[in-house]
Amino acid sequence: MPVVFSHLNYIYSIKTPMEFSALKDINLQIEDNSFTMIVGHTGSGKSTLVQQINALLIPTSGIVDVNGIVVDCNVKKLKNIKELRKGVGLVFQFPEYQLFEETVLKDVSFGPKNFGVDNKKATELAKEALNLVGIDESLFDKSPFELSGGQKRRVAIAGVITLKPKVLILDEPTAGLDPQGSREMMKLFTKIKEQGTTIIMITHDMDNVIRYGTDVVVLAKGELIKKCRPYELFLDQDSFNSLSIDEPLVIKMAKRLNQNGYHISLENVIDIDSLVQEIKKEKRYE
Repeated sequence: MPVVFSHLNYIYSIKTPMEFSALKDINLQIEDNSFTMIVGHTGSGKSTLVQQINALLIPTSGIVDVNGIVVDCNVKKLKNIKELRKGVGLVFQFPEYQLFEETVLKDVSFGPKNFGVDNKKATELAKEALNLVGIDESLFDKSPFELSGGQKRRVAIAGVITLKPKVLILDEPTAGLDPQGSREMMKLFTKIKEQGTTIIMITHDMDNVIRYGTDVVVLAKGELIKKCRPYELFLDQDSFNSLSIDEPLVIKMAKRLNQNGYHISLENVIDIDSLVQEIKKEKRYE
């Protein structure tokens, strides 16, 4: 499900003393089944951008086209907004704070029921989603508030993916997690993508960008600065320095090796294992 922004603008508190232009003439296509990372400073417009996709925020002008469903400033005339929101799942930061039901299974099945799915089918969808995110059946009848932090987050994500959205939006999904928890969460999102879902993820973690992203979108002060492959962002030192973006550690290491006589292609470096393989490859040709 491609997502296309055309000349999109968004202004907060329009026609008031607090008026603020958060997005300025955004023209962007997010490819079907991509893992697109959205990066930029706090206040650059990242969350404002993704909330246009399922019409939580409505464009001041311009449009968002989500697989043929067009959202513009006349959203009140949009008859298929329910279909749009069914196809676009949104996971906010700390989604575990949104848990509220008596049991894990009831919490996860709430979404499908809200879209008119009968109890039996909703329960089937909930169980399928919980299995996908790695929640054991022994926890289905427990209160979600009795779970560990990582389990709560998985349950909250299961609640979003029960209806199998074609687009899954993640707003800093690894915030507050330790390195192991972050790796497990990213593996989960990769698994979801492999089932045909387009993933759009807001992040400040450049190591995740280089390791998991197929594309990266850079925003600054509400403007689209760049869309490219992740490794391309770090080819131009001045470009990413001006945006105050941290270089992934593995890219720093690869560049340092190249400064000392190696010829490692940054395109092939996404983690330590791939860097080691590149070093071995070069050694074979010496």
